[in-house]
Amino acid sequence: MNKKTIKDILIVIIVLVGLLILYFLLRSLTPKDEEEYDEYLKDYKVNEYIATYISDEAMARIYLNDYIYTMHNDPNKAYNLLAEEYRNKKFGNKQNYIDYINSLGNNTYTLSRYYKQAADEYIIFGVYDQYENIYIFKTKGVMQYELYLDDYTVEI
Repeated sequence: MNKKTIKDILIVIIVLVGLLILYFLLRSLTPKDEEEYDEYLKDYKVNEYIATYISDEAMARIYLNDYIYTMHNDPNKAYNLLAEEYRNKKFGNKQNYIDYINSLGNNTYTLSRYYKQAADEYIIFGVYDQYENIYIFKTKGVMQYELYLDDYTVEI
């Protein structure tokens, strides 16, 4: 090998080492948030969920909307959402309940006010619509409730 070839090889090696040093310097300057975000995407599981906070008012509105939708679209299911002791004492049978629904018409209902009361095994949401009708949801879990349409027919 002649001196010029050795000199060219040394120049190439020095340039490559310089590029490697530059690469690692630039990589160390990248924000850590991007790396953590990329890492989150790499570790994402199919059945993983992200917890979301829902206010009591939003939950009361969800319960009211769920029941009103069910009442108009599936009266049999809505009848079964009523607490058993309450529905037997208030309506007696399913046909009386369906007649009650038909007497209401197809009004729209919006939340006007609500209250929340916690007990040992359940949470009660008392929801009032714009007509001052009360819906008492006795919840045992999210969207697992039994319903009372008043607070005087049976003790809740």
